[in-house]
Amino acid sequence: MAFWESFKSALALTRTKDEPEQNQKEDLARAREVPIPPGRKTISGLNYGTRTLSPLRSRNRHVLECLRRIHDKADAIEFLREENSDVSMSVWNFIRLANQGHEMHFYDPRTNKRTPEIESEWTKFAARVNEISNAGMDGLVDILHQSAFMRGAQGIEVEVNAARNDIVDVHPVIPQTIEWEFEERKGRKIWIPYQRQFTEKVSLEPGKANFFWVPTDPLINDPRGTLILTPAIQAIDFQMQILQDLQAVLHHTGWPRNDLSILLENTMNIMPPQVKAAGQEEQEEWLAAQLQNVIDMMNELDPDSDYIHYDNIQINMQQGANTSRGMDVRAVAELVDIQVLNGLKQLGTFANRTNSKTETWSTVEFLITTQGIKACQRGSKRIFEEMARLWLRVRGLQSNPSFQHNPVNYQSEKDKKTLQLLEEQIYAFAVLMGWIDNDRAAQDTWGEPRAKGNPTEQIRISLSGSGEGTIKTGGST
Repeated sequence: MAFWESFKSALALTRTKDEPEQNQKEDLARAREVPIPPGRKTISGLNYGTRTLSPLRSRNRHVLECLRRIHDKADAIEFLREENSDVSMSVWNFIRLANQGHEMHFYDPRTNKRTPEIESEWTKFAARVNEISNAGMDGLVDILHQSAFMRGAQGIEVEVNAARNDIVDVHPVIPQTIEWEFEERKGRKIWIPYQRQFTEKVSLEPGKANFFWVPTDPLINDPRGTLILTPAIQAIDFQMQILQDLQAVLHHTGWPRNDLSILLENTMNIMPPQVKAAGQEEQEEWLAAQLQNVIDMMNELDPDSDYIHYDNIQINMQQGANTSRGMDVRAVAELVDIQVLNGLKQLGTFANRTNSKTETWSTVEFLITTQGIKACQRGSKRIFEEMARLWLRVRGLQSNPSFQHNPVNYQSEKDKKTLQLLEEQIYAFAVLMGWIDNDRAAQDTWGEPRAKGNPTEQIRISLSGSGEGTIKTGGST
């Protein structure tokens, strides 16, 4: 009973004086249905139980062999991110493009206007979360996007303090540490997330942990998400094998070789009589020794040394032993590149495979890439808004959060200014038509909490026959 009394008192902070009694009862019912558990239930999944992390990282000399020994797809992708340049570039591009900054706005549920006081409190909170990296909310965005791109889902646990009046920190969760069980809850069969911690299996369902999860391209009736980089594993395996084979070919045919002949007749003439009389076996040993002497002599030569030898050795200075050498690897490289780029969800412009593409085509590629990034951003947007709702609830605040990623900058400055001016014209038109007020227009276009004044009578909106709106000063429409 003491627990519920403290919980009711904490919930009372969220009520306002003019809030209807019915709404208060509904809030209390929802709170009783899904309480806020304090503390942290998940573990990181990596380095658990380790007290020391060394700054030293071992270098891997046999990348392809290690890759083929890894059975788990997610572990193989993580390994390639560290060891393969194409995978590393793909992840780098995605993370940097997906995080162009963000904005979190809070709107009053009654007036639908922004609440600067709550936004100021959120800014302070956003700066202190993700304490392990000291990167704040921006660093958490990068971690979640990388998890979605490489591990198939985005997951976090929000740690609430024991008093349930503030959030201690936000912890990313490795998706591969989450297990799912198909169980019955309130007469419905649903998937319940668990995390196995040594011999214990910890439930992360609502009411037991503040756990939020968004999978990447989930399949039907499968909450785990899709490892979208899985096709790249085989492509990178083939690429590295081709590079190893190519290295062997280049070493064999890529450089001219010296052509030395040991004249057998002349060599037999200088063979000692006792060797000739000893039999075939002794003769073969003596000839093998003469051959080894020539090999040792050539290996000990400096690059600028001259050839000094007996007349039983003939050196061909006109051509090497590989005069017919030659191998065009471009066709093979282009075939492999297509498989690698498709597997990594990259287009040629971002992976240094331009092939003399036009600016227009590169812009189209960039636009296609941004659409894939937006799909991932929608997942992180949902997670941060869920986090914000929990933050509002424990802080006793009433507001509607709205998280927005800044758009990817793929346009020229002129195009951006043109679009900005068009947006301002649309808002000015909406204000003059009475659809929205000046404060809403100032907030959405310039980020100002309040408008400085009203539009003057000198400003008119004119619509041309083509439907394009422009703002003119002076005169009449």
